Amino acid sequence: MQDADPDPAPDPATDPATAALPPEDMPWPFDTDGFRIGMGLRHLDPADWIRLDATWPDLLAERRHLLRERGAEVLLAPSGTEVAARDLLHRLASHLPARFPSLYARDGRMLLNRLTGESLDVSEAPPLETACLLVPEDLCLLRREAGAWRLAAGIVCFPNRWRLAEKAGRGLPGIHEPVPGYTERLAIPVDRFFDTLAPGRGVWRTNWSLNDDPALFQPGETAHLPADAGITAATAGDRLLLRVERQTLLALPESGAVVFGIRTYQRPLSRLSPAQARQFAAVLRDVPEDSARYKGLLRTREPALAVLDRRAAGEEISPPASRSG
Repeated sequence: MQDADPDPAPDPATDPATAALPPEDMPWPFDTDGFRIGMGLRHLDPADWIRLDATWPDLLAERRHLLRERGAEVLLAPSGTEVAARDLLHRLASHLPARFPSLYARDGRMLLNRLTGESLDVSEAPPLETACLLVPEDLCLLRREAGAWRLAAGIVCFPNRWRLAEKAGRGLPGIHEPVPGYTERLAIPVDRFFDTLAPGRGVWRTNWSLNDDPALFQPGETAHLPADAGITAATAGDRLLLRVERQTLLALPESGAVVFGIRTYQRPLSRLSPAQARQFAAVLRDVPEDSARYKGLLRTREPALAVLDRRAAGEEISPPASRSG
């Protein structure tokens, strides 16, 4: 007999647990008007490692779907990585009830997720699959092997133009090989930082892109494909999105692995504030050619700038249909 599909994510309008979730708070990725290549690391408050907000029910439903329908693409759990994966799950099982006591409860080996009504034995549950359904962050495990920090395992439901299987086993320089300037400027300091990251200590940073597809699951490379001809200065406000990743690094105490967390946010350009639009436009104009090509900005930068300049001037950007209605 085939198992039934898991229950859908709770309705935030009727479920008291999800109704208490705060609004989504996308971190702003720019602190200057210029484009910079750097690590950009900031101290991570341990209480702020995982972020839950009102988008979580929808994200949970999407993660369930992807794990069920495209598990081979989103889950990497090779033999030999069980200790690190279990270390990660145990860390989450300790952190979540302490940080979100109204949403999670721990009773010995059992962890109750009040968001879903599920109770699981964290000593027996498949660690990465379980982690996928506990938090909205994608989670990768890196271990030092053969002289390098390598991607050992992970659960990545919301990749942005990369495939988990293609990065498996690679060291940090190999993972970031396509990034302009990484080998020359960042490879050595990033590896040194990983070596000095003490258990329990964490940092965070942001990464950004300009996307023309609202799907969170985007494993395919689109940077060199032509943009949709329907994306123009008139339509770009809703067709183009600022996609931001809040990336965290945390050293795990038992396995020595480092967990790399990726929380993904998206905003249509029309929903940026005038100040945000002005700064994003300044950054777009400052991106060097090689980085612009790598990020796929050459496809959509001009219509994006047209919208951002109007928004920076205080103009409200409405969908074309609503203006012609």
